[in-house]
Amino acid sequence: MNNYYSYIADSSLKLIKKYKTRDPFEIAGKIGIEILMFDGLNRLKGMYRIIKRNRFIILNSNNSKDLNRIVCAHELGHDRLHREFAKSAPFQEFALYNMTSRREYEANIFAANLLIDSKEILKYIREGYDTLQISKLTCTDINLVALKVDFLIRNGYCLKSQDFNSGFLK
Repeated sequence: MNNYYSYIADSSLKLIKKYKTRDPFEIAGKIGIEILMFDGLNRLKGMYRIIKRNRFIILNSNNSKDLNRIVCAHELGHDRLHREFAKSAPFQEFALYNMTSRREYEANIFAANLLIDSKEILKYIREGYDTLQISKLTCTDINLVALKVDFLIRNGYCLKSQDFNSGFLK
């Protein structure tokens, strides 16, 4: 596995190990990020913003509980990987699975590794579950499962690569 993926995976795994949870809301609170819920954000699913050295994850209260968990994990990825960029402009998420932007792709890899345990997904694959079924079992999204499978392949597991849908949540 190259250093690029290793660094992103290690960033999420360090948080999991330190705080003994995969819950992005709990982790955000423990590292000093305030989570704000707002109504009326229309298509905006969430954003990460730094204002006067204070870090915020803003979520759309109209999102489902599972979607807000995914968005929160994605925004934690921006905090860990792209904090310098967020000081000048917020990361606004209208479509989480925008694979054309390197920063968005990295935040998605971070979220996949934070939310989906490697042993758990390998168990489901061995038991014959498909990507959609695994996404339901892990309360995530088919695109995060596909990213996690891609991550496992890069780690030497012999698995079938899955396609990502960059417009899935538009």
